Amino acid sequence: MTAVSPVATRVRFSAAGRLVTSLRPVAALLRPYQRLVVASVLVNVGVYIATIAASAAGAALVGRAIAGASSGQLRPLLWLVVGLVIPAGILGWLDMLITHVVSFRLLHNLRLVLYRKFRELAPAYLIERRSGDLARASVADVELIELFTSHIAPPIVAALIVPALALIALAVISPILALVILPFAVAVASAPSWLLERARAQGEALRADLGELGANVVDVVQGSREVLAASASAVVLDRIRRQHGRILRASVAHGRRSSLEQAATETLVGLAAVVTLVTSAALLLDGSISEASYPVAIVIATGAFAPLISVSAAFREVGPVAAAADRIQLLLAARPAVTDQVSASPATEVTPRVVFDGVWFRYGDHLPEVLHGVCFTIEPGETVALVGASGAGKSTCASLLTRLWDVRGGSITIGGHDIRAFPQAGLRELMAIVPQDVYLFHTTIRENVRLGRPDATDEEVELAAELAQAGPFIQALPEGWETVPGERAATLSGGQRQRIAIARALLRDAPILVMDEAVSNLDAESERALHGALQRVSGDRTTLLIAHRPSTIKLADRIVVIDNGQVAETGTYVALCAVEGTLTRLLARSPGEIL
Repeated sequence: MTAVSPVATRVRFSAAGRLVTSLRPVAALLRPYQRLVVASVLVNVGVYIATIAASAAGAALVGRAIAGASSGQLRPLLWLVVGLVIPAGILGWLDMLITHVVSFRLLHNLRLVLYRKFRELAPAYLIERRSGDLARASVADVELIELFTSHIAPPIVAALIVPALALIALAVISPILALVILPFAVAVASAPSWLLERARAQGEALRADLGELGANVVDVVQGSREVLAASASAVVLDRIRRQHGRILRASVAHGRRSSLEQAATETLVGLAAVVTLVTSAALLLDGSISEASYPVAIVIATGAFAPLISVSAAFREVGPVAAAADRIQLLLAARPAVTDQVSASPATEVTPRVVFDGVWFRYGDHLPEVLHGVCFTIEPGETVALVGASGAGKSTCASLLTRLWDVRGGSITIGGHDIRAFPQAGLRELMAIVPQDVYLFHTTIRENVRLGRPDATDEEVELAAELAQAGPFIQALPEGWETVPGERAATLSGGQRQRIAIARALLRDAPILVMDEAVSNLDAESERALHGALQRVSGDRTTLLIAHRPSTIKLADRIVVIDNGQVAETGTYVALCAVEGTLTRLLARSPGEIL
């Protein structure tokens, strides 16, 4: 008998331990369904037991018939076979039903958990990762977990219980036969662990390559215009072709390992069958077992390997499942850059007075400071324009106000309350935001605007669009308000997308309005009309306006000029243009637009 290396044994146990660790998030998500999981396992075990028992009863019936038993002696066995076949069929149906109920509920729960996690992590975590890769984690990886709940977990338990019961039954017929079968059962059960480390590594490599391919495909689809404009189709296609080559090699390696495991399992099972037949025949010849017991022993011995073969087949896919569980675990374990420090907003009425008090910020521990002690105030009803060259820190100020990131020094207050004294949802209820990069969802124009306030009526949605100067072009669309703008709103111009985003913000009717380059794509006439509408509805609304155009910043009550992450100067447009300062230098560099 070949000795097993202690090092190899440790590797197998280490790999198995890491597999168990990888699947812990899945096990945790199964806790709400403990009863269903237990029922699924018990039913799965019951299917094997009922099937083996029915087969053994049938074998006993045949054995006794060969031994010359009368029809009266055979009739009870016949009814026993019938009585076991029917429950086996019912248990098989229940096994499929319960297992898939557990699986689909788990998938539903896991997807919701991941979507909530994406919301917590955005945008700090997401900007470092590709959207296609994350989408794969939330769809394909979650689907793979169904393999665990349906085809791995129940068979594992059955593989522990059923062979033990079968060996006990064999021992009753013949202890020698049970002892002969035992080593083969152990070998078949342990076969998947022989290459478990390799399976895990191959699974991780395959999932990584598939994730990269998914991200590349998303890039190609979303950047199709840029690819065509740059005549880069051949370069992009070659990149995807190389990615497919890596996937092909990883898939072949995975298939080669799986086939090796399958061959080892089938060889062991075949040898066990031969040994069972030879041993049973020898026991029959020397009178150790009866003719009636001979076929029963064969059936029970064969049945002992059925769950082992099933779990061995399932374990051949354990590499991709473990890799998928690892990716999900990393997502679930990731710490968001911003966390709620309170559960409720301040009880007192909050006035929309915004104060940046000595704000310092950098995007990472090893990155340079973006803001250096920034101080400015926006009074209720006031419109303040943040002006500066690209990279000066203007959009960072807007992101900090909305708590997409937290300040690293100083504070930002609203109505005298530090913004960290609000839960994130409560803080953002105070704000309507028009981002620099407008994203419209693949739904109707009406629903894209209604996103600002989901309970708004159609009349309120259309009024907000009129104020945003969006009504005329929406009504001119082929299907009007029911038009779906397509993937990334490719059918609309930049100015049209901005006006829809502004309508969404106006519909929200929040006390603080943050507009980050919200009118950069509007023509001069549309911009003047929009500003007139904003002035009419502003009231006590506090507005933070980030803009490059002099025509836009002129409309602000006050201008705060940011230079290299610091407040360089502040005042009205007229006052700042009257002195030689940062604003006048920026205007002189580019009279039509501050770059």
